[in-house]
Amino acid sequence: MESIKDIDIRHFKLTSGEELICYVQSSGEHAFIVERPAVVRLASDNSWTFSDWFPFSDKKMFKIMKRFVINHTEVVDETKESYIKYSCQDMIKDEINRDIEEYELEGESMIEDDIRDEEAIKPTIH
Repeated sequence: MESIKDIDIRHFKLTSGEELICYVQSSGEHAFIVERPAVVRLASDNSWTFSDWFPFSDKKMFKIMKRFVINHTEVVDETKESYIKYSCQDMIKDEINRDIEEYELEGESMIEDDIRDEEAIKPTIH
């Protein structure tokens, strides 16, 4: 298993003024292939926050042309952890929703079983 130190998560400053943090899957002569890029923003309370780079897209992989990169650097482990938590939110929510649906279906099944058991036990009154 990879250590968090081995994961290539980088901070990019782009010519557009945007700052991104993302997992770098590969790098070629002219472009970076990145996964789950997040825009870095300064919140009103002076903390840093992440938001999706393309919030209306389901796409997770992007190409960043090197000519649009001013600079990039690997981030510290604490930032890597925060980014991983942020970028995995959708997967975690999907898993929680799936677990809730399974639990609800299981609960409905148990209620139906209880009703059948009660109906079988009730004496017939004439």
